[in-house]
Amino acid sequence: MRKSILIFAALLISWGMQAQISIGAARASAIGTVVTVKGIVTSGSELGSIRYFQDNTGGIAAYGSLLNAVVRGDSITLTGTLKNYNQLLEIDPVASFNVNSSGNTLPTPELITIDSINEAREAELVRINSVTFTTNPGGTFGSNTSYNFTANGVSSSMYVRSNHPLIGTVIPSGPVDLVGIVSQFHYSSPTSGYQLLCRDTNDIILNNVIMLTSPLSESNITQTGLTLSWTTNLAGTSQLMYGANPDLLNLSLVNTTLVTAHSISLTGLTASQIVYVKAFSVDGTDTAFSPLRPYISRSNSSGDIKVFFNHPVDHSAASGENALFLQQAIDDTLIAYINRAEESIDFTMYNFTETGLSSVSGALNAAYARGVDVRIIFDGSAANSGIQNVVDGIKKIGSFQGADYTIMHNKFIIIDAYHSNPNKAIVWTGSTNLTDGQVNLDPNNVTVITDQSLAKTYTLEFNEMFGTSGLNPDVAKAKFGKFKTDNTPHKFIIAGKEVECYFSPSDNTNDYLIRTIASADNKLDIGTMLITRSDIAYALQDAVNLRSVALRVLTNAFGNNSTTVDGILTALIGNDYQDDANNPGIMHHKYMIVDEGTTSNPTVFTGSHNWSNNANNSNDENTLIFLNDQRIANLFYQSFLYRFNENKYMSIDAAGAANGLKMYPNPAHAELNIEFTSQNQQAAQILIYAVNGALVAQHSQNLVAGSNLVKVNLQNLKAGAYVVVLKSTNQAPFYGNLIVE
Repeated sequence: MRKSILIFAALLISWGMQAQISIGAARASAIGTVVTVKGIVTSGSELGSIRYFQDNTGGIAAYGSLLNAVVRGDSITLTGTLKNYNQLLEIDPVASFNVNSSGNTLPTPELITIDSINEAREAELVRINSVTFTTNPGGTFGSNTSYNFTANGVSSSMYVRSNHPLIGTVIPSGPVDLVGIVSQFHYSSPTSGYQLLCRDTNDIILNNVIMLTSPLSESNITQTGLTLSWTTNLAGTSQLMYGANPDLLNLSLVNTTLVTAHSISLTGLTASQIVYVKAFSVDGTDTAFSPLRPYISRSNSSGDIKVFFNHPVDHSAASGENALFLQQAIDDTLIAYINRAEESIDFTMYNFTETGLSSVSGALNAAYARGVDVRIIFDGSAANSGIQNVVDGIKKIGSFQGADYTIMHNKFIIIDAYHSNPNKAIVWTGSTNLTDGQVNLDPNNVTVITDQSLAKTYTLEFNEMFGTSGLNPDVAKAKFGKFKTDNTPHKFIIAGKEVECYFSPSDNTNDYLIRTIASADNKLDIGTMLITRSDIAYALQDAVNLRSVALRVLTNAFGNNSTTVDGILTALIGNDYQDDANNPGIMHHKYMIVDEGTTSNPTVFTGSHNWSNNANNSNDENTLIFLNDQRIANLFYQSFLYRFNENKYMSIDAAGAANGLKMYPNPAHAELNIEFTSQNQQAAQILIYAVNGALVAQHSQNLVAGSNLVKVNLQNLKAGAYVVVLKSTNQAPFYGNLIVE
């Protein structure tokens, strides 16, 4: 009988079938071994394409889209190959699996201590009691971030991936119990990188201690005050400590009424006053604290906002104000602003090379010579030859280099932030580096805002990287990249409109990017150099599939969009997903326009922040979000529409072949020449459409076989962008993009 069993087992293996073994036995097998195991699934889609499952001998991970429909509580039998993925043992690829049953009771989490988070419990569901978070307690969880916690003097970390249910929820400020799966991620050490993976808010168990359940939020921002609100799990008092100095909170406000929804108004402030606040609520002997954060009152600046583009724009789409096209003049425009500076210039630039540009360094030197305080931050890894042209008296610091740093990718300039005249305070920001290619060739934008509150906020960020508010950088205190903290105000009222400001990597900017996508009710128009994060692609997919949002996306033809993202967007919107292939240079914008032209909430997300992991997790970046502002949305829309239609209509015909039209001059004024090769003698129509789809002109023509030259009168057309369609009897239509001046 024993011999028969062995023969049968051998036959199973020879037929490509594996005898089922315990998970513990699988974990003891060599990497590359094909195993068949059975267990109860303990994680779902909240951790991505990976699934953890366990039996009474241990736990293991399995990876692959084949498992996307598998949910917690499924009993599965799975066959696949053992693999070491950054020290995590997993089954990948999965050859086959079967769901034996669903709705099973999950294994009871094993109660352990922090020092028991190790290889012996890898992939198992565990519980750790009475832990305290040491990373930003009272703040909010962000994506792709590790959060340290401690108990009894021992520390570990919890990791939150992209698209996780915990994103945006409050990091507990007091002791909690954690339930999660023991995982591991380390590039080299097999005994390091252990981390806990909580699955949702139910895995953070609040004890009978008062805690914040929402982050501190500001509203009713005026020149003399603002209101701060928060919630707690238990009823408590509402109290604030605040002051002008983060190290000296010498003022307080107290409301002793016990509530769970808290709100206190700060009054008696002056315009553009930064105030540092720590809120807290007391329930008996327990106290819940918010993080110490700065807030700022509204300025009395004009709030004037200008947006510049270095490429043609579509004025036919203007809803009131024409967008500004600065042809090879962004450098000269910046110099004009620098020449107006009276007190201070704080200058950050990722790449600053003056070949082919007007002398920005000369303007900085001249400002310094007339007594303006000038400070410069530059990326330590970029060429930055323009820095060499700045006089030695102007103090500079380059971003640090090494394994812990990536790039200082900002391009912002702050002028006269603390001037007694609030209309002198200027912030210059956007996507444009100071190089010949970026100013004169690559599609880019600049936004210039006259607002003292925003200028003071950008100055706080500058000081953190410079290491001081003084004129000489302090290398010992300077912070770049992941070493920065969330230490700036985020919300403003500028010219009566809401504006938000975020800096990377400290502020979880990608979460606000996804929140902005989620705010779209009608349409999304995106022009950004690259999209490499799948969570962004999935958020766009949800906008289209769940809310019927009309989506158009333009990226850079030479960018490194991931295969996953490209695949999602191409399948989602077809040729409304375009690469900027018809133009030289790099399509370098980083903007999103939400619900332009609607009454919903026209919004613009813009700045230096690429839609990538590095931008969110390690680069120094800055981002502005203009909320409910149709004017700003329309200015960016004029830019987007020109470039999107130029790519969508100039390069393809209805059959997908190369465009056979020659149209000149383009831009045109009174008359357009169209050269077209006809396969035979036939009738044709030339139709001209506005970009909103309205037919604005048509012309009939009898074509001859071979080459044809058709002249079309444009005198009745307003300046703007149009789509030209040539329809003939026997050939597929041809399309072309036309600009009328």
